Amino acid sequence: MKKIALLLSSLAFLGFGSGIVPLYGQTHHRHHHEQGTTMKFHHMHEMINHAVEMAAEGSNLIMLGEMGMSPGIDELSIDHGRHHIREARSLINSVLESKTMKELHSQGLGESSEMTYTHKLADKAKEYIDLVAQMHSVK
Repeated sequence: MKKIALLLSSLAFLGFGSGIVPLYGQTHHRHHHEQGTTMKFHHMHEMINHAVEMAAEGSNLIMLGEMGMSPGIDELSIDHGRHHIREARSLINSVLESKTMKELHSQGLGESSEMTYTHKLADKAKEYIDLVAQMHSVK
């Protein structure tokens, strides 16, 4: 009986907890609905985060290949890992130079808290990617 109660209370807690983010997101979205910017910023943040994931995965591929446990595939792993890191850098730049970014700036949102956060996130992501690239001598 205790296990069932614990399971049900856990499900209730997790269900409530997972509802908090969507409710916040809906409120936040309604706040900026007039400008239609919230989802644009969200998608830019997703792309920036993806670039960080690409660099991390590239680093993993390089380190795996450097172990030399699978001749013939190791070289492919290293080359592909380097490609991931280079493309991660390129993806960040593509987001920052995108048509959407330029439109948001032209709408006067260059000084908004969302834009400030987006540029800060991109800067920190580029710092991380640069460190990963430096670690593996990726140019």
